[in-house]
Amino acid sequence: RLVTPRRAPCVRFVCSSSRSRSRSRSRSRGRMNSPSPPRDAGAAPMAAEREDVETIDVSDEDAAFVLGRGGSTKRKLARVSGARLELHDGKGRGGKSVLEIAGDPASRERAKDYVKFVLTQRVGPVHIDPTMKRDDMSIVQVPEDCVGFVMGKGGQVLRSMEDEWGTLMFFAKNSANATSAASGPLCFGGEILAIFGTRRGRRGAELKVMSAVEHKHKGTFMDETGALRVPLSQPGDDEDDGFDYDTFPFRGDEYSYALGSRGSTRKKLAAASGAIIEYVGQVAILAGLERERKQAREYLEWLMRQRTNEPIDVDVDARDDVTVVSAPRSAMGYITGHKGDSLRGIERDTNTFIFAAGSGKKKQETEGDDAMAEETKAGDGPEKILIFGDVESDRRRAKRVLEERIQQALRGDRRRDDRGGRRDRDDSRDRRFPRRDDRRDYRDDRRDDRYRDDRYRDDRRGRSR
Repeated sequence: RLVTPRRAPCVRFVCSSSRSRSRSRSRSRGRMNSPSPPRDAGAAPMAAEREDVETIDVSDEDAAFVLGRGGSTKRKLARVSGARLELHDGKGRGGKSVLEIAGDPASRERAKDYVKFVLTQRVGPVHIDPTMKRDDMSIVQVPEDCVGFVMGKGGQVLRSMEDEWGTLMFFAKNSANATSAASGPLCFGGEILAIFGTRRGRRGAELKVMSAVEHKHKGTFMDETGALRVPLSQPGDDEDDGFDYDTFPFRGDEYSYALGSRGSTRKKLAAASGAIIEYVGQVAILAGLERERKQAREYLEWLMRQRTNEPIDVDVDARDDVTVVSAPRSAMGYITGHKGDSLRGIERDTNTFIFAAGSGKKKQETEGDDAMAEETKAGDGPEKILIFGDVESDRRRAKRVLEERIQQALRGDRRRDDRGGRRDRDDSRDRRFPRRDDRRDYRDDRRDDRYRDDRYRDDRRGRSR
């Protein structure tokens, strides 16, 4: 039941006291309550105080379903809708719980729709018209034999996509019996996957689903030439804001190199460029603003040059996404670590893309520390390390870590517990773990001691006799 929205006096009371009285008002408040998105900086100061609040009476069973395990469902609904949700138990209200929805009119309407979808799933399938015009909904069609693969055991895969992209996703029935000619995205038979959220979140979740489906059912979204069978289209694509997508086809075994172990290389490039990068078949789809897509394409091109050991020349003066760090050539082996593990760890922790200026595929990744030793013989001139990233603070963090490792290398402080760092060749073993020869000598000494003790005891016995 939808209750008439409260007006000025009550609204000010709820909004102004929501923080100070949060502990006494509801047990589900606090960590389970997600804040609404930041507001426009130019908005009037009184706009936030005039938010209306609507309440919905729900049964205890429905309240538990809306709350979710540990409040996860309520947090998700608040995050996706942009409204603030607060659930009050039904004690003293005739067994009825009350769901309070606060926010601007648009966010409240979205929250009410999402709550309705969630409660409908409790008793049966949700019916959605794919041709319905909504600015917060995208539709992806999934073949029937791929539904379980996309869902995962107990829906875990779908829930992980929701958490990654801040979306609400569920499979629904087509209420309008729309055909491919009427709806556009529906180009083959299958289940309808509805995705609700922001434009960027919906595009990221959409590409994630397409990547999973194409992996299991090749040719669903890509044709024989590596092109999309149906161009990507979602509400908001007609806005002239620079948000779009590009494609980057792979050749041969470039795909596995660009993917990395468990997708680590793809995730690294996406985090550094700020773009959405997903591999659908043998094609990388780059989505985001024009600057983000350009950076993602350049990073992929440089990665492919590293693979073939081609030189990479970058005009750092003409770029604002790079930070340069100078390092002695003798310290490069310690900085990069065994097979580049240390450098990969820095990239992962700081959301950056790092390599040496003018280098192709890093020698430590193919030849180990011996290649670095050979370079050291040629001289100890400075080497330029390029740190790429769309966020300046991330590049500064990476620079600090690299400078610390350079100082450690110059001091010879190469302990075993350093992440990815190689051990010093003069002290290749920890003193806590002696060499095998040392242990053998120690055992021999103990054997000699026991032999002398036996002779000493025999001598004592002879004298006593």
